[in-house]
Amino acid sequence: MIRGPIKYYSPITDVTFRKIFGQNIDLATSLLNAFLPLEGGRTITSFHYISAELMPETPARKNSIVDVCCKDSSGSQFLVEMQLNWAESFYQRVLFNTSKAYVNQLQKGGTYDLLQPVYSLNFVNGNSHPDIEEWYHPYRIVHEYHTDRVLEGLKIVFVEIEKFQKLQEKGSSKRDLWMRFFTEMQEETRFPPPDLLADHDIAKAIGLLEAINYSDAERYIYDKYWDAVSVEATWIKVGRREGVKQGIEEGKELGLRKGMKEGMKEGLKKGMKEGLEKGMEKGMEKGMEKGMEKGMEKGMKKGMKKGMKEEIEKGIEKGIEKGRIEERQMLIRNMLANGMAPAVVAKIVGMDEEKILTMEV
Repeated sequence: MIRGPIKYYSPITDVTFRKIFGQNIDLATSLLNAFLPLEGGRTITSFHYISAELMPETPARKNSIVDVCCKDSSGSQFLVEMQLNWAESFYQRVLFNTSKAYVNQLQKGGTYDLLQPVYSLNFVNGNSHPDIEEWYHPYRIVHEYHTDRVLEGLKIVFVEIEKFQKLQEKGSSKRDLWMRFFTEMQEETRFPPPDLLADHDIAKAIGLLEAINYSDAERYIYDKYWDAVSVEATWIKVGRREGVKQGIEEGKELGLRKGMKEGMKEGLKKGMKEGLEKGMEKGMEKGMEKGMEKGMEKGMKKGMKKGMKEEIEKGIEKGIEKGRIEERQMLIRNMLANGMAPAVVAKIVGMDEEKILTMEV
């Protein structure tokens, strides 16, 4: 029987991404083998899921959530995350999560030779590497002058979905097929491309995107997720705007102070030089006046430029962090207010139920 058009959900949201790769070991294995630079051409054959919440050693330290977290039989860990709104701070977040997963392996009294590699695979729906043409970006720790010398332990991969989509590549490798799955399977899709359906893993993933397979609670979370993405994007813009404003004001003040100091220093130096050439008394007076004027102008420009840059960056980071925290809290409160059980909310967002219960609705 020929099926008619089907309504699909986008595969790049937290809800759908976790449903596909956080609940189906075979699909997660296929994705990891397609994208990770594993040593010696080895492949992952089996693994088990572990908590996606990377807990700190002490309650006062920061914890973080990744979309999929798993470990294979050798002890290697794999972190997978989908990031829709790109910000420079995401680099630090990924490095933080990967490093913490590596450190947390070692129990008190354990020896360092027990540490196993941690791989971090990050799909980014934004222009994270604007000066590089490729969309696949593997990182590792290497010697600065002898790049064949590698410190094993951490490997991080960034994958740019948006850049792949613009290139309109139609490759047939497993990596290309998964990328086409992320870019060609959208809410507007009614008939999936035949070559995607011809691949067993991709076909199964496409089936998991069918809207009919989602419960009312999952549909609600799916819609709220897109609302949260819009809120976060707004906060990023607000953060940039506030950062520019604050940077200009503080840059002016900082530039004035630095300009005065550098101007006086430059003025004295130039004034003394001209004064010695033209005569101590007359030259010093004229040279200092002229030198101070030019030096102050040059110093103020330099100081304002540096001050504005520093404060703009600080403002953007503050705005992004504030927006991320508020949109996450808003999403949880909305779910609780709509009668969802704390245990269900905790499973969806990847947090402990105790933390959910402590939040005020």
